[in-house]
Amino acid sequence: MQTTTVVFVHGFISSPECWHYFLKRLRKDPDFSPARFQFLAFEYSTALLQLDPRKRIPTVADCASELGKFLKLRCPDGQLILVSHSMGGLVIQNYIAERLGGQGRSLERIRSVILFATPNRGSNMIASLRGILGKFIDNPQDQRLTTLDEETAATSEIIVRHVLAAKKADANNCPIPFRVFWGSEDKIVPKASARGPFVEASSLPGGHSEILQPDDYDPDDLRYLALKDSLLNPVGHPSRYEIDLSEVRLSVSPESLENEFSLPDLDRPLSIRTDNTAVRTLTAIFSAQNRCHIPYEQTYRSIDGHVELLYVSSPNEASPSARSRYRREGKDLQCFVTPPADNYDAPFTYVNEVKVYGGFGAGQRSWHNHMNPAANYRLVRFILDLRKYRDRGYQLAAEPAFYYYEEDSEDHRLCKNRSRSQPLTPLPGPDPCFRT
Repeated sequence: MQTTTVVFVHGFISSPECWHYFLKRLRKDPDFSPARFQFLAFEYSTALLQLDPRKRIPTVADCASELGKFLKLRCPDGQLILVSHSMGGLVIQNYIAERLGGQGRSLERIRSVILFATPNRGSNMIASLRGILGKFIDNPQDQRLTTLDEETAATSEIIVRHVLAAKKADANNCPIPFRVFWGSEDKIVPKASARGPFVEASSLPGGHSEILQPDDYDPDDLRYLALKDSLLNPVGHPSRYEIDLSEVRLSVSPESLENEFSLPDLDRPLSIRTDNTAVRTLTAIFSAQNRCHIPYEQTYRSIDGHVELLYVSSPNEASPSARSRYRREGKDLQCFVTPPADNYDAPFTYVNEVKVYGGFGAGQRSWHNHMNPAANYRLVRFILDLRKYRDRGYQLAAEPAFYYYEEDSEDHRLCKNRSRSQPLTPLPGPDPCFRT
């Protein structure tokens, strides 16, 4: 099980202590076991006034650079969720924007960014304060918090173009979902500023600081519930699928060579004799947090055998050329389905079932399933069912071996590269012919 590290970033003239109320409850909550979540707080130098003439107040860009070093040293591996308050959100966005100048793929491990009361469009109160004290205070941090600040606007433009509108991760782009909140009584960072360019946005009770202070004795405190839900059920990105479950069940059966199968829906009639058939059933449950409505592809290619579509739970949206390619040979079956845009209250389930003729004969005992690289999966399950062979008197020559490759290159020679990794341990069960 992968551990997610949640990094909390405080705001202007604040400290990690501002997260005390949240962290106290998170660390007691059984839904956040240490095996699944690690909580860290990042601290940077911030002050209204620097009295030591030998020192300066670091810029927001300086703080963003320090955040990058912190993540590299303290969180070298695994998935990240970044949570911020006030100016901390600008620090995070500066860090992301800086990495998009050639190192965008390094941001792929950021599962989500959560902003509490971040002045994405500046703060009128800070602007007024700066107007009064600006002659006496030289502070590069509060300058970034003022309305219509050019550097803050430039960073925001990068986030809009290369994160929110990103189609895929590359050197200069990375699709990262943002979830933002503002205080309903906040006069420091009003709704329009906190919301900024982000779509997934809502209010929480309290002022600028109070939104981080849930009531310890109120299990239904909206502030804590909002953070908890954002961590356990991260909102999706328009270019990445959010899939709660991807289950593939492969049931292989022995056949008699005396039997003849015909494949329908082909341009030329095709009769097949084979000593094996298989049924592969894919079930994909798209999260209610899914925001990606790009047609989702499921393709089955049989190199040595042939394939037939038995059932799809939604109409197949494959192109006419893809359908024509399948009808010529019966080997390359392509199916598309578009996740609905109105499943915010309930998951959307897609089922795709195909039958494979002659795909698992002698010398063809390996099989692989590609995972869509533009998807976040909560649970992936593979079930291999060989019980029909056992029922016909066959015996297993060896236990089935399961392998997982993190980098899915869409290479159909994957089955020949098993030696690159150690096999996974199947779930315990009494029947070696039925393994998960």
